[in-house]
Amino acid sequence: MVATSVGDLLAVVTLRGAAGDALGQAVVTAGNESSTIAISTPDGAPLQAATTEQLLDAALAEVIALGGGEVHWWISDATSDDEAVAAATGLDPGRRLLQMGRGLPIGRPIEISTRPFRPGEDDSAWLAVNNRAFAGHPEQGAWTVRTLAQREAEPWFDPQGCLLHERDGRLAGFCWTRLHDIATPEVVGEIYVIAVDPDFHGLGLGSQLTLAGLASIFERGVADAMLYVDAANLQAVRMYERLGFTTRRVDQAYTSVLTARR
Repeated sequence: MVATSVGDLLAVVTLRGAAGDALGQAVVTAGNESSTIAISTPDGAPLQAATTEQLLDAALAEVIALGGGEVHWWISDATSDDEAVAAATGLDPGRRLLQMGRGLPIGRPIEISTRPFRPGEDDSAWLAVNNRAFAGHPEQGAWTVRTLAQREAEPWFDPQGCLLHERDGRLAGFCWTRLHDIATPEVVGEIYVIAVDPDFHGLGLGSQLTLAGLASIFERGVADAMLYVDAANLQAVRMYERLGFTTRRVDQAYTSVLTARR
């Protein structure tokens, strides 16, 4: 088992076999006053429960070494084995994320105007709206200039796919889209982040920004769209259902609050 520091409050724990080959890894990333753990294998194959537990134990030790705090282990379509591993390592069921999707085009009118994001010019206004909209959110809240710059440096980042809506001289909301697997025929467009400033709630901007984002995805030649939404956010779930989205997958978080060793 090897743990490698990769940056601020982030580590990768790799489990290697007798021949030195990587059997699996746990990636620890920093959120908004929390940490997130994701466990995977090089080929995407499922891990044995005992191996998963080894990696999870090691990742939790890294979180403790980094100062402890709230931690979330995310897993897609959790099984009874996953539940048992979580319980064995002291984690309790937490948030559930729905992966929802639909085909494109949607065929509904867009009644708001949008424009593309301008890197270096819109960063401060974007961060202000994002952090107000997601105050207290464990992953999306409390973004910094550095967090945004890291996303802008990703190979998939396209400022034309991040649409801003302004009202009364202010940024009222945005819909940031991204394309997955752009080198293959099976491209999927994602509503990556969508937010409305709390000052502009109640105007129907959420659904309109979603429609604008979906149109942007379709205009780039992609006919399948998806997004993630917290299952507890019933208002958002119902909005997406009204727009024709259905649930394709459920991601479950297992959670604890860890105390750093003194």
